[in-house]
Amino acid sequence: MKTAAENGDARAQSALGYAYDIGEGVTQSLETAAYWYRQAAEQGYANAQFNLAEMIRDGAGVTQSNEVALEWYTKAAMQGHSKAQYNVAMMHVQGEGIAADNVTAYAWLVLSATGDAEGADQARDIVGKGIGDKIAEGDALAERLKTEIQTKAK
Repeated sequence: MKTAAENGDARAQSALGYAYDIGEGVTQSLETAAYWYRQAAEQGYANAQFNLAEMIRDGAGVTQSNEVALEWYTKAAMQGHSKAQYNVAMMHVQGEGIAADNVTAYAWLVLSATGDAEGADQARDIVGKGIGDKIAEGDALAERLKTEIQTKAK
């Protein structure tokens, strides 16, 4: 795996990052995990983008930054990564790395709820109730995002 990672294979880089992240078969090193996640993330590998965002949001092995974490979450979210979509939504709800915006959060939760992000459907319903008459605006934004994601996937 290390040879493949060193030769630029994004999937291997991400897997090696994960191994260092949790200390599986190697001595745990969050700095090394972040390095390998970043290598894969910069190649557009959504799982690595998500994992790197997690580390940056938490300041685990890297400098903490909600703004930079949001950038990486959004890159993964725009590839249909439902857990990243959920985290983008929650950052909009909480105003982390961006001004709070529940309409945008709702749109991301609509998308996330169709995937495997635990609790996304409940969060969507709660945020939806909170935006009241702006729900149509959120649904329209969700459709635009969905179309953009599908277009990028082709």
